[in-house]
Amino acid sequence: MQEIDKKEVIKIVMDELDNRGIIKRSLNSFDNTIKLLYEYPKLKESIKDREEQIEDLKNYGIPSKSKSITSINMGTKREEEDEIIEDNINSLKQHIYRTKVVIRYIDRVLEKVKTDKYYDVIRLYYFEKKTLEQIAEYFDKKRNKDATSPETIRTNKTRLIYEIKTYLFPNDTLTEILGY
Repeated sequence: MQEIDKKEVIKIVMDELDNRGIIKRSLNSFDNTIKLLYEYPKLKESIKDREEQIEDLKNYGIPSKSKSITSINMGTKREEEDEIIEDNINSLKQHIYRTKVVIRYIDRVLEKVKTDKYYDVIRLYYFEKKTLEQIAEYFDKKRNKDATSPETIRTNKTRLIYEIKTYLFPNDTLTEILGY
């Protein structure tokens, strides 16, 4: 894979997220961070789905249409189908590459907050879809005490989102703070 600079990575990430409708430029950076965290597991899953699509195209070709419509020379038809398959595979590979760039970017950002004692809130809430109550119970078990309230979880979740958003969307965060 080719080496690209940080500005290019950020541009690819933002364009990909915007094109997929994962983030919306009209939303603030906090809301976009939440939306991105919810979509993160699906982004990882989409790579596997696209890799399976590539394998299906290689193994089975393009699903055929009704044979009664065929009026093209069979040799020409096969060449056109091979070209279409190759174009589809290349497009899917490009999507996989761009999705991997987005995932690596998010992973690097999450790595910056992983040492926080409440980091598991992000993982459990956004990636595993646990409730605040379930997460509070998790922390109680982890610490062998019954002192973690759902409100404590909510507060720390919000605090972490503010921290993560600054890394994910630094320009938007500055614009929101400074108003320019």
